[in-house]
Amino acid sequence: MSLPRQGKSLGRACMVIVLLVSSIGFAILPSVAASSSSSGSGGPSTLPVTTLVSAPPTGGKGPDDIAVMAVRGLDGGKALVWTAFQNGINPDGTPGTPGGPTQSTVAGYDPSTGALVRVIQVTGKVDGLTAFPRVGALIATVNEDDHSAFNLVFPAIGAVTTFAYSPDPAVSGNGGTDSIALVGGSIYVAHSNPSDVMQPTDYLVSLQRSTPTLTANLSPVFYDNSMATNALTGAAVQLALTDPDTNFAMPKQSPVFAGDLATVSQADGEIVFASHLGHNPQLTVLPLTDNIAGNVPPIDGLAVATSNSGTLYVVDAAAGTIQALDTTGWAAGTVFVGEPSDNGNPIVGTLNLSTGVITPLGNTFQSPKGLFFVPSAGSIGDSGGLAP
Repeated sequence: MSLPRQGKSLGRACMVIVLLVSSIGFAILPSVAASSSSSGSGGPSTLPVTTLVSAPPTGGKGPDDIAVMAVRGLDGGKALVWTAFQNGINPDGTPGTPGGPTQSTVAGYDPSTGALVRVIQVTGKVDGLTAFPRVGALIATVNEDDHSAFNLVFPAIGAVTTFAYSPDPAVSGNGGTDSIALVGGSIYVAHSNPSDVMQPTDYLVSLQRSTPTLTANLSPVFYDNSMATNALTGAAVQLALTDPDTNFAMPKQSPVFAGDLATVSQADGEIVFASHLGHNPQLTVLPLTDNIAGNVPPIDGLAVATSNSGTLYVVDAAAGTIQALDTTGWAAGTVFVGEPSDNGNPIVGTLNLSTGVITPLGNTFQSPKGLFFVPSAGSIGDSGGLAP
């Protein structure tokens, strides 16, 4: 997810990366059959809210993505809430102001008190942040427009391991990586700011751990102009993705597209759902509409309730806060999305997967970015884990 960026190209595509770690066996989940419902049943229009994080750490500003992960030895093993403050860095990793910061601030917070537990500096503008608990690391991608890199951040020791992409996702100086999702144990990363819409949308990555260079090797899976099925009409259409930004693994509780990789094409107001990722990807595109006629919803946050009660964490980039919303009353399978202030309509709302219609909640935000749902323990429909 990204803040409004300087010098952002009008043409922006999505690249998805699958990370395979040789020491861990990963299998891609098959697509799960859809239920008869397309969204969770209606709940309260305005959710009870508390402010978990009221201000950035010293020197930090502009939080973006969000993850939840417990780290042994930190805060009694609690599942901490993590976000990345981009600190005004340009989307190619250069300082936003002369002599300004060149490192983002990855911060972990106690979910009960909001206390700051851990701060780690990562070189570049962190655009994607996702938990990788199997190796005790956070995955952080940096520099969405150019000079991009893939990082494993180890909070327990404060170390950062950086992998260089091969080939470089940039073409003619345009291209980087952004949001991250785990599907069936494999890791997918969104590619941004392409030079044209014929770039690969999907890349398979294998990590080469030779010294002195650590390399993330890329191979295409599907492309920005691939054929897809329109979810509203059933017609075959050719994609022309210009700004995919947010990736998300649809959980089993999702009424439609369960098990799929969802990729939001932000400036296009579309979500592309991909199934059968290991073979011949099946693509379905869902056009979105919101509460303003003619508006193209610039979605920059996506989460699905995996239980009938829980907490929806919302990063407000403009306010520099993390809000915790009580989702009691909204059933498992409810899809939540966030629109930042790009089009002057900053909202968090629910999305109907059959119609593509976004209905705003009554809660107000300055510019919502990352969303993350955590189920309440023992709630009906509890996934037994955490859902991005």
